[in-house]
Amino acid sequence: MLTLPPLFRGADLTVRFAWNSKTASHYLWLWKKRGLVQGLGGHSDVFANLVREPSPDWGRAVLMAMPSAVIVGAEALRQAGWTTQIPTSPEVAVPAGQSAFKLEHFSVQQRPARWGEATAAGRHQAVPGVLPMLRPAWALADLLRAGSWGSFGLDPDDIEWDEVTPRDEADWRQACAAMGLALPELAEMAVLADGPAMHAKDYSAR
Repeated sequence: MLTLPPLFRGADLTVRFAWNSKTASHYLWLWKKRGLVQGLGGHSDVFANLVREPSPDWGRAVLMAMPSAVIVGAEALRQAGWTTQIPTSPEVAVPAGQSAFKLEHFSVQQRPARWGEATAAGRHQAVPGVLPMLRPAWALADLLRAGSWGSFGLDPDDIEWDEVTPRDEADWRQACAAMGLALPELAEMAVLADGPAMHAKDYSAR
């Protein structure tokens, strides 16, 4: 196990150890039974080597399995410091037509291909190999595109409005334009109560 990287694909075993697929599957079964590896989930064929790394970087594992995945929703807001709310299952979105799997550690949403095109400008990736995410203003616009405050587990008072920067305001305007939304400026959102003005209109790209 020490010769395997912290994250690996099951298919890699046939090359690394010159095993056939049946032998590789048998060893994976044994290792999982003994708690030496843990699968990312579904048919992703990505596994964490718990001997090398007891606390796997599941974000990198997701990127290995689904290169087009991007963190969205409340998790994107939390990582940006816009909310302290911790989602039960962080959401990642994958454009239609790209690989997507049912995972244990993330909620995977398949979105229309046009969604991927519309939100491309709003993605941030800290360093190569790290799962990208929507910048917070884009993530909030995307949440309000799909529903009103409260429907996605957050209310206006759950947002740390003091964290909003001029760059975020520019992002917000760009995101609303890309998604076809008619919503107030973020500065206004900070003082408005939940009501019709806080709801997203239909998103024509859906």
